Amino acid sequence: MKDKEYYKIIEPVSSDAIGHWVKDYPRYEKIIGYSSLGLIFLFSPSQSDYIVYYPFSAAAKSYGTFDSISEFEKEILQDEDFSEYVLKPDHVQKLMKAVGSLSEDEVYIPQPYPFLGGNESIDSYDKGNIWVMLDLVSQLLADNA
Repeated sequence: MKDKEYYKIIEPVSSDAIGHWVKDYPRYEKIIGYSSLGLIFLFSPSQSDYIVYYPFSAAAKSYGTFDSISEFEKEILQDEDFSEYVLKPDHVQKLMKAVGSLSEDEVYIPQPYPFLGGNESIDSYDKGNIWVMLDLVSQLLADNA
């Protein structure tokens, strides 16, 4: 199984796509990728620092500084422990069988969202556009804040 099945590195885009949360992470100006489960990989060009943003909990974790995106990918995204705990390859494999493979800009999305009572069981998932999901989750969590 290739790690690339569980995440995607993209041409960097503005972190504005994470919605109102951008104000909480102002130095992380670029989105460089996302996981199949909708986690976002953010980058601070001025400090070469990388974080993983967890939209459903509106929280992020720093994974440190790296000289390049490929170094971050190799050291973090392809790390066995990170993969198992964060990218959840077994869960994603079950979703691929139950829901189908992902298309461009798609991720697996539990419905309802976990913060709205969803349980993230395999049968609760569907596929959806990552950018639409980020916008909706951002709006919903902003309304509940």
